[in-house]
This record gives sequence, C-alpha cells and structure tokens, in this order.
Amino acid sequence: MNSEITYSDVSTKRRQVGVISLISAGHFISHFYVICLAPLYIAMSNDLGVGFAELGLISSGFFLSGATLQMPAGLLVDRIGAKRVLFGGMFILALSITLAGLSGSYWILLFLFMLAGAGNCVFHPCDYVILSSSINEDKLGRAFSVHSFSGSAGFFAVPIVMPILMSLTNWQTALFIVGICGLLITGVLLCFHKYLKDSNEVGKSSAGQITETRDALLTRRILSHFVYFITSSAATSALSGLTIVVLVSHYGVSEKLAGFILLAYLVAASVGVIAGGLIADKTNKHNIVLIVTMMIATLVTGVAALGIISFWSCVVMLVIAGLTKGIVAPARDLMVRNDAPPAILGGVVAFVTIGFTIGNGTAPAIAGWFLDLGSPLNVFWFAAAMSLAAILCLLVSRRAN
Repeated sequence: MNSEITYSDVSTKRRQVGVISLISAGHFISHFYVICLAPLYIAMSNDLGVGFAELGLISSGFFLSGATLQMPAGLLVDRIGAKRVLFGGMFILALSITLAGLSGSYWILLFLFMLAGAGNCVFHPCDYVILSSSINEDKLGRAFSVHSFSGSAGFFAVPIVMPILMSLTNWQTALFIVGICGLLITGVLLCFHKYLKDSNEVGKSSAGQITETRDALLTRRILSHFVYFITSSAATSALSGLTIVVLVSHYGVSEKLAGFILLAYLVAASVGVIAGGLIADKTNKHNIVLIVTMMIATLVTGVAALGIISFWSCVVMLVIAGLTKGIVAPARDLMVRNDAPPAILGGVVAFVTIGFTIGNGTAPAIAGWFLDLGSPLNVFWFAAAMSLAAILCLLVSRRAN
C-alpha cells in the first residue's frame, strides 16, 4: 500500500514538473520573440533601406496587434479551452517569425510581425489557466516563480543569442533559426499535451460568457488588479528603460558601468522571482506580501530619487528594487488566479495583462518626459510614485475582499 502511494506521489510530481517545464519553455520563446529584432536593427536598416523609425514600427505593430486581440483571446480560452488556443497561438507566432526570416520586404515583415503579435497574445491567458489546473495548490507559488523566471531568461537570451547568430550568418537566417526553434517547442507541447490540463469550467458558460466576464471585470476587486498591473509595470519599466541614462547623467559614470548596474538589477529581479515563489507557497496572504514588498520598493526608489546618497548606495537601492520586482510576481499571479471566477479565468487574465501592456508601453515615454523637464532623478521619483499608486490599488482590492 505504501509503495503504491509513493509511486503515485512520484508520478504526480513528475507530471507537474513536466507541465512547468513545457509552459516555461513556451514562456521563454514568447518573451524571446518580443525583443528579438532589437539586435538586428542596424543590419536590417542597411539591407532594407529604411530608418529606425520604420523598424520601430514593426515592433510597435507586434505589440499593437497583441494588445488589440488580448481580450478576445481570453474569451476564446474560456470558451474552447486553453490548450487549443495555446497550440494555435504558438504555431502562428513561431511560423510568422520563421517566414520573416525568408522575407526581404519591409511591408511583408511588418505584416508578419503583426501576425506574430496576434499569436503571442494568447500565451498569458493560457499559461495561467493551464498552470492553475495542472499544479497542486501548495506548489503553485513555485510553479509561477519558475514560469516567470523563464520569461525573464527569454529577454536575457536575446542580446546573447541574436548577435552570435548574426556573426555566423545574417539577420534573415537568424530569424529563421529562432523561428524553427519556436516551431519545435510548439511540436513538443503538442506531443505531451496530455500532461496539460484545462479548467473544468471550459465551455460551461457559453451563452452568458460575455455578460459574466463583463460583470466580473467591472467589480472593484478586478478593476483594482487592472490598475495595479498598470502602475507596478510602469514603475519597473521606467527603471529598466532609463536607469542607464540616470546613472550616466547624474553620477557621471560610463555607459558600460551603468549597463552592468542595470544587469545587476535584472539579475536581482530573477533571484526575487524564485524567492517570491517560495514565499507564495508558505502563505495565502498574497495581498499582504505585495503591499509590504511594494512599500519597500517605494522606499528604496524614493531614497534614490533624493540624490543625496553615493553612487554605490544608489546601486544597493536598485538591487533591492530589483529583488522586490521579482518577489511580487508569483504572489501577484496567484492573487489574480484566486480572485477570478474559474469559468472566466482566461478573460480576467487577458484583461489585467492589457493593464500590464499599458504600463510597460507608456512608462518609458512618460518617465522620459519627466527626465527632460529637469533632473534625471525624476525617473526615480516617477517609479516611486507608481509604486505608491500600486500600493493604493492593493489596499482597495483588500478592502473589496
């Protein structure tokens, strides 16, 4: 009897590790594709005869098509299931990148990356639903932390992998190779699809699904999550995008050193994600974890914004801010998962992900405008203000509970 229980436990553990590995691989390639063009811009500009504004439009098209279709993708997940939508979206995404590697036309590239953005937008509704349905409750925190870490790893890999491929081939072949990698990952997901579970509520609310989703999204609790995603992502996006400018302008350090400090911030965030997963599995007070962590983020960015500390003290503040960025991720994901009705989890996740996109998309421009108005330290003030606004959202959400 005991041996049977042990075997069952081991089998369950292996299955859940497999699920986390599969979804994390998809998350890695999804994030990799988001910024895969950046290291190729110079070569693409020379070959295509277009400026950087036109190339930037390709990346904007990727985000715009994804943001436009995010909510319909979430509704589709709730209607037909996350697995089907995930396989279809991943295939469209990877195939579009592969075909982009065969194209020599700017307009075809623009179309293909808009198509890729449409495929990519399905990932975050799907990953939440599959992980929530496939992983035991007491392991969800660690599952989401590994999942978040894999997405960050996708970003980190781009400035390493793409220049290497460029040095060996050209920008078109580089895109083709990473596109094929995405198709292989999609194939692996299909081969092991039996390990992935859908919500038990899929398709149960077909007639009134849109009404039910709308009513849930308009509750104070979900709206506060939406605004929290905007404000918290705005804070971290401002730091990620403009820290180098702040350190060079205010402290007079070299761009190379400032780049290493930004890397330290991002590495700290990755470490924080793992720690956040362990914390999330030890408590169900995810709102409290978020409030305390965001208070620390507000404090350290506020201290950095004062401009009265030394350069290396500022570095310490940034590393702590990076840790808080990572720690909040698993608790944030579990908070949304717990507050969303199971039958419309995909729609709710899609909705708050739009908030995440808004924050990431607008913060660098707004923070840059504040920077142009005066001191470079205005970027830190902006990040501190957004972190404080995120805390207020969490307090509203907690009161709504």
